[in-house]
Amino acid sequence: MSTENIGRDVTDEQDGQFSILSDDIPVSIHKRDTDKHATAANELLRRDAGDIQSETVTMERSGAERIDAQRVTMKSSGARTLSARTAQLDNSGAVQVSAERMVLQGSSAVIASADEMRLARSKVMIANAGEMTAEQDVTVGMLNTGSVQSQGDVRATVMFAGDVTAGGDVNVKFDAPSAFALGAGFALVLILLRGVLRRVI
Repeated sequence: MSTENIGRDVTDEQDGQFSILSDDIPVSIHKRDTDKHATAANELLRRDAGDIQSETVTMERSGAERIDAQRVTMKSSGARTLSARTAQLDNSGAVQVSAERMVLQGSSAVIASADEMRLARSKVMIANAGEMTAEQDVTVGMLNTGSVQSQGDVRATVMFAGDVTAGGDVNVKFDAPSAFALGAGFALVLILLRGVLRRVI
């Protein structure tokens, strides 16, 4: 059965539980949440892959080097680089993630960038978001966002934010002025050390 005809051959009775195996990555048919139409998705289950480029990618207990897709769903999985229109990570991790809409639940990322970002019990080292919603406990190293809505505790080392609406505690070690002062102090120390090293050498 060719992958072009899969969407027409899956019936409602199958409830999206139909899959075929290709040489590289299995293609599964699942129903999209919004319109309940069957669509083909590359699915990894307990497998590792190099680069994946697809419309929809579903991963469970798997890993990939690079993912480029419209929609990515990861459960207990990992990726080095992920670029998608929508990305949902559950108990997963990624080095670099970029998406229009992103949901991280119990997950972690080194760099995360999204227009709309929702974090729940997650950790991100550097987060850049147009709008961010934080649920339960969230830890961010550096957060740059237009607005933050917090329904839980948010801990950030450095935070640049426009509007902040907090239902829990928002703990920031360095705000914009203190981060600037720290950076200026660090630069001054480097300049002084450079001058001392020039005299010694």
